[in-house]
Amino acid sequence: MLRTFLITTRIFAKPTFSVIPGTIGVRYWTPTVVLWKQYTNLPHSRQLPEQKTDGKESIKSNTPAAIDLEKRRKVLELEIEVMRQEGRKVPSVSTIKPDQWDHLLSLSSRNQRRHYYLYLWNVEMVRLGQKIKKERKQEEIAKRREELLKANAENDHIVYGLFHNTMFLRIYDSTMDHFHNNRLVQAMQYGVNLVIDCSYDDYMNDKEMRNTAKQLMLCFALNRSHAEPFNVHHCNANLGKTTMKQLEKHLVQLHQPEFPFNITERSYMDLFPKERLVYLTPHCKNDLTEFNPDDIYIIGAMVDKSSQEPVSLGKAKKQGLRMARLPLDSYFQFKSGKSLTIDQMLAIMLELKSSNDFGKAFQYVPRRKVTTLDEAAAKEQEMREAAKFKFNFKRTNDKRNSKKPR
Repeated sequence: MLRTFLITTRIFAKPTFSVIPGTIGVRYWTPTVVLWKQYTNLPHSRQLPEQKTDGKESIKSNTPAAIDLEKRRKVLELEIEVMRQEGRKVPSVSTIKPDQWDHLLSLSSRNQRRHYYLYLWNVEMVRLGQKIKKERKQEEIAKRREELLKANAENDHIVYGLFHNTMFLRIYDSTMDHFHNNRLVQAMQYGVNLVIDCSYDDYMNDKEMRNTAKQLMLCFALNRSHAEPFNVHHCNANLGKTTMKQLEKHLVQLHQPEFPFNITERSYMDLFPKERLVYLTPHCKNDLTEFNPDDIYIIGAMVDKSSQEPVSLGKAKKQGLRMARLPLDSYFQFKSGKSLTIDQMLAIMLELKSSNDFGKAFQYVPRRKVTTLDEAAAKEQEMREAAKFKFNFKRTNDKRNSKKPR
């Protein structure tokens, strides 16, 4: 099988003439596969020669670079087939989407491709399991419906219950959607404003941007289901980045005019008075003492797992805005970092708007990050035992030193 892969690679590696970037008017004879290996070994920040600086493809399908990409894709398809026959966990070629192919072609090493193959295989297995569960559920529903039809055919009395005679009206999911959306429309007219700053795409990798999109979707669902929702404004949104593209997949109705979702490419400085804006950042030293409905609070839409730099603090200082942080240290002792997700921040702000009670609001802080009273007592006991052992060890050493002959 490895021999088949090598033969196919040699077929695709026909010598072609190409110009090495950085030279003017000089033409070298270099095999296409050698150039491909050079491109794939480039760092992730550098782009392929056949890509524009803005990330959009600038090649038509009949150009040599597009033909080279097609050859590389065929080589990757053969690589997937070889790995599958070796027993590795790789996805089916038919299930790989065009954007996933683009990401595969941009990976710089074989190890990165293997990790991405494993991720795509896991996604494929999850979808296959969901499909099997759905088919089983449909079979159970059909079987139950046949049993009900047989029972009703033998019964001469009136049958009461769901799908039968009843005095209650059924509330459909679409009715609940209209109800919750109506709440958001009222919040847009009379509610308290809240800003989510979506300008941190350049500080996140692809995985973090996808996670940010999921958290924004959870924020929308959480705010919509609340009795008194915020009028949330998603400012500084870049619709061409991964965050907004993934959010469009989660919220298909995002750009429909009747959908109650405020998203704009404009800055919050252009929409609201500067003296009313308060940037919530965990890196500042000013604690938020109470919720002021006249202030407009700003939450940064950033997942900073890879870097803990105070980016929001620097941005707020540069714009001359007031800053505040949640008084978490007054209520908890943290095991690890104090960073909260965007939906957890929104849940805390919703509770503060309703009750202005930090004790109730901080129930949304995940307990896995907080040291409980029992854990704190156990830790203190361990420290006491360690101190006793250290004291006894020191006394023993002093006695031994005093008994030594002079």
